[in-house]
Amino acid sequence: MFILLTGKEHVGKTTACWKALPALRADGLRIAGFVSPPLLSETGAKVGIQMVNLTTGESQTLARVAAHGEPATVGQYRMADEAIEWARRVLAAALLANADWIVVDEIGPWELHQDGGFAFALEPLGDPVRVPNAIVIVRESLADELAERVGRTDVVRLLVTPANRSKIPAQLFRLICAAP
Repeated sequence: MFILLTGKEHVGKTTACWKALPALRADGLRIAGFVSPPLLSETGAKVGIQMVNLTTGESQTLARVAAHGEPATVGQYRMADEAIEWARRVLAAALLANADWIVVDEIGPWELHQDGGFAFALEPLGDPVRVPNAIVIVRESLADELAERVGRTDVVRLLVTPANRSKIPAQLFRLICAAP
């Protein structure tokens, strides 16, 4: 099963996925890949993006909001080259791991339009024999493009909205537990 966990930017896709993981692990599922929770300032403003390896729990700062006058790498962010390489290694290992589910947070314009970031994973993610089960977080505006690019017939979309985001972790858990 190829789950596209989708929704508008900043709606809570990563948080919904993160909250489902403990129940999935408690159910005995092996999960590999990574999630990318936001780094928040003391006032709650998003100041960057962290990456958490779901196999080891290790984390690195992937990006920070570019300072005034500092060039951004992607969007408003200044990417950390060493963290990008680390995240690529985490994802490459996940694609080879004996995991029940692979989580990729997220596939975005960098991968789909610039062949950067984690674009190398699109082909293996499109192969249901190599990667039987995946949760891929993607913005709602890119979900159709990603689904077409991977070409899988087992795509299930789970839309996160402000109205349903508190229910998504349980819905994700039920969906995964019902997967063949």
